Amino acid sequence: MMTTAGFIVRIIFAVLLVFGIYNPSGYSYYDWLVGDQGHWTVKLFGASVLAFLLFIHAQATWRSMKLIGILLVLSVVSSFGWVLWDFGVIDLTDPTTRSLGLLSTVAMVLGAGQSWSLVRYRLSGQVDSQNLIA
Repeated sequence: MMTTAGFIVRIIFAVLLVFGIYNPSGYSYYDWLVGDQGHWTVKLFGASVLAFLLFIHAQATWRSMKLIGILLVLSVVSSFGWVLWDFGVIDLTDPTTRSLGLLSTVAMVLGAGQSWSLVRYRLSGQVDSQNLIA
């Protein structure tokens, strides 16, 4: 069942996944991978888990929104970033800000993709067969 809390949890999970893989702060899987600490088998296991989670998110996003939906979400998030830049809230000349903006955009697309099929069912009034069993 789709709730606002469920939508927010899906967005948060997508943000944690994307920023866990890479972020400019220096605390990410990428930084751990290229660093000297840790055993290579543990790093390989971490890569496998992250690749699996990313694949699940990307596949769910593609199946629920297709190309046009993904482009529409990209358009909304990108234009919001443009408005923030236009009003001087963010500085896109800073590479860290650009990196954070790009990562946030990817996370928003993945998070919206996780929730979109539930939103579509709610808006259209369709009934999911799993909801009939109670």
